[in-house]
Amino acid sequence: MPLDSFFVAKQVQLEEKINEWSARFPDRLRVDWVESYSGHKVYALSVSDFGQDASLKKAHYFAQPHAHEPGTTAGMVNVIEELLTGKNMLGQDTALDVQEVLGRTLLTFNPIGNPQGRENAPVLCWDGSGYSNNQFWCWMRGEDPDQPGKMWKRLDLWDRRHERAPDPVGIVYEQIDAYRYVEPNRSQASSYFKLFHMLDQRYQYRAWLDLHQTEFVNSPFNCMMLEALEGETTGEIKRYNRVWGEAIVQAWGDAGYRSYPEPKALSYSGVQAAYFRQNWGRLHQRIRILNTEVKNNAADAPPQFQMEAQSIAMLKSIEILLNNAID
Repeated sequence: MPLDSFFVAKQVQLEEKINEWSARFPDRLRVDWVESYSGHKVYALSVSDFGQDASLKKAHYFAQPHAHEPGTTAGMVNVIEELLTGKNMLGQDTALDVQEVLGRTLLTFNPIGNPQGRENAPVLCWDGSGYSNNQFWCWMRGEDPDQPGKMWKRLDLWDRRHERAPDPVGIVYEQIDAYRYVEPNRSQASSYFKLFHMLDQRYQYRAWLDLHQTEFVNSPFNCMMLEALEGETTGEIKRYNRVWGEAIVQAWGDAGYRSYPEPKALSYSGVQAAYFRQNWGRLHQRIRILNTEVKNNAADAPPQFQMEAQSIAMLKSIEILLNNAID
């Protein structure tokens, strides 16, 4: 099966699917967007039975901020396809009770949080065949102009008038005006956060699964669940997150994946931890939030694995949303 027939990760592919879904399922799909500085639409795709009162449903948000992590997009498209058609992108029948899911939940997906960066990526999927990790990381953040062959530093927001920036700019960054760039999940100025806040005002999400990928260099694992920084969640939210994260870890294990054995708190410190506290602190007090990490840019993490691992995490999240005993 050709890769681009099931692995949807570029903006043009996504928009083709949106047009197809909108024509076939007008009562199950709502399409919203914000327009980025680059002119791209950053989409929120909400799936539910819109013939029923949405205010009575449990609302869950799924998103991905990083242009260098296309398996997250492919996974979301795979799950949306399953919810709308009853079959996934490989043509396999869903195990979901779709009518129950659509009747009791409202599920919003932001499949490409930074389409500008994604369109500048040289590949549809990072599978380890074309680029070493050092080369991949230079695509991700840009090549450090002072250290050729090394990736540039990681910033929440930077201004090319004040930084000796890479050329080309790393695909992780979204341009927000003539001079400034942000890493989407580290700045409220990003389209990624603006889109969430717009939809959250409407639907008041009770859970958010943020989808990510990493290279798991020198690690025996190929997937992992991440919780908030230590101390950022308490009470019912912390308990829900633990049950939810453990359920995804178990689902990955049942599928034969090498998951880290339990959900793990984010390990950032210093300035990177400060970015997260500034941008996510209040959200962690109101919404259950977890992050996936699925292996990227490696021969033992082929495209189908990347897509399916993310799909499993989302499908298990939907199950927990419907059936959890602590809500």
